[in-house]
Amino acid sequence: MKQHGLRSSIIFRFALIVVVVIAVVSVASNFLINRQFEQYVEEQQGVRAAEMAQNLPFQYDSASDTWNLDYVHGMGMYALNEGYIIKLYDRRGEVLWDAENHDMTLCHQVMAVIEKRMQEERPDLKGDFVTKRYELTEGEELIGYLDVSYYSPYYLNENAFQFLSALNRILIAVGALSIVGAIFMGLLLANYIAKPISRTVEITKQISAGKYNIRFQDEVGTRELSELAQAVNQMAESLGQQEAMRKRLTSDVAHELRTPLANVSSYLEMMSEEVWEPTPERLGNCYDELQRLSGLVADLERLQQVESENLKLDKREVDLLELAGTVVRQFETRLKAKRQRCTVDGSHAAVWADESRIQQVITNLVSNAIEYTGEGGSIQILVEDTCDSGILRVRDNGIGISKQDCKRIFERFYRTDQSRSRKNGGAGIGLTIVKTIVWAHGGNVSVESRLGEGSCFTIILPKTKM
Repeated sequence: MKQHGLRSSIIFRFALIVVVVIAVVSVASNFLINRQFEQYVEEQQGVRAAEMAQNLPFQYDSASDTWNLDYVHGMGMYALNEGYIIKLYDRRGEVLWDAENHDMTLCHQVMAVIEKRMQEERPDLKGDFVTKRYELTEGEELIGYLDVSYYSPYYLNENAFQFLSALNRILIAVGALSIVGAIFMGLLLANYIAKPISRTVEITKQISAGKYNIRFQDEVGTRELSELAQAVNQMAESLGQQEAMRKRLTSDVAHELRTPLANVSSYLEMMSEEVWEPTPERLGNCYDELQRLSGLVADLERLQQVESENLKLDKREVDLLELAGTVVRQFETRLKAKRQRCTVDGSHAAVWADESRIQQVITNLVSNAIEYTGEGGSIQILVEDTCDSGILRVRDNGIGISKQDCKRIFERFYRTDQSRSRKNGGAGIGLTIVKTIVWAHGGNVSVESRLGEGSCFTIILPKTKM
C-alpha cells in the first residue's frame, strides 16, 4: 500500500475537514437565511394587506356615505405594482372599485409574471393566488369590505431574488477563501508538527546505526513533541550507557578470565617441561586459579538466572526481621575474624516474597558491608513495618561510596575501584542481583553513602500479592 508523508497527510486531512465544515456551514447558513427571509416576506405580505385595510376607512365620508375613489384608485394601482390586487365593497356588498375591472390586462400580466417567476425559482413551493377579506369599520360601524389577492404562501420580486443570489455568491466566495486559508494554515501546521518528527526519525536512524552521542537540540513548543524529543534523547543516552556497559563487560570478563588462565597455563607449561616439579603447593595454586574461574562462571550463571524473564518466585509470607537474624548468624565467623559487630533491630514486617531470593538479597548486602567495613567496625540491620510495605536497611560505617559511583553501583560488573583484583572484591554483580530480585518482587532498592563515613542500602518490599 502506498504511504504518504506526514506533512501531505496533515495538509490533506486538515483541508478536507475545513472543506466539509465550510460546506456544512455554507449549506446550513444558506438554508437558514433563505428560510428566515422567506418567513419574513410571508409575514410582511400579511402585514401589508392588513395595513391597506386599516388605512382605507379614513377615505370614507360617513355624512354622505361615500368613498374617496380617487385615493382608492391610486392605492390600488400602487398595490398592483407590488403584487396585490384589491377589490373594495360597500357595506351592502356592492363593488365600489375593482383592480381587475379597472385594468384587467395589467392584472393578468402582473399575476402571470409573478406565477412564472415563482415557478421557475421555487418550483417546489407549489404556490397560488389567494384572497383575504377584511371588514372595514368606522368606530364599531361596518362601512365596507376589502378583498386583497396575492401569491401565497409568499412571492419574491426581482430585487429579492437578486439579494439572495448576491448572498449565495458571498457565501461561495467566503468558502473559497476559507479553503485557501485552511490549506495555508494546514501547511504551517504540517511544517510545525512534521519538522520535529522528521528530525526525530532522522535521529533514531542514526541511533540505530550506533551514533549514540547524537541529541535532539531544537526547541519544540508542543508538550507532546517536546516529550517525544526528550524520550529520544534519553533513549540515546541509555543506549550509549548500555553500549559502554557492554564494552566494559567484555573487558571485565576478559580480564577476569585472563589472569587465572595465564597463571594455570604458566604453571602447567613449566611443570610439563620439567622446569618445575609438580609439588603440592604448585598444584594447589593451579587449583585456586581454577576455583576463581569456577566462581566467576557461577556468578554469571546466578546473574543470568535472576535476570531471566522466566525467573520464578515462590512467594509466601516472609518476616524480614527473622530472615535478617538468620542471615547474620551465617556470618558469625567472618564477623569475628574482623572483630565487627552486626545488630538486627526494628519490628516484625511480613511481606509477600520468595524467602530464598530475599535471603540472597540480604546475604549480598551484609557480605558487602562486612567486606568494605574495616576491622572493629559496626553494621546495623534495621527493619520497619508500614501499612503497605516492609523496609529493610543495611547500614555500615565502612569506606563509603562516592556520589558518582552511587548512580552506577547496581550495574553489572561495575566496581568502584577498577584496579581491584577479584581476590579483593569479586566480579561486581552482587548488587545487580540484589536490584533484579527486588524489582522482580515489585519493590525498590536505593543507596545513600559518603566516602569515609559508610553506606546505607534500603530495600522496600510490598506486602500485597503481585
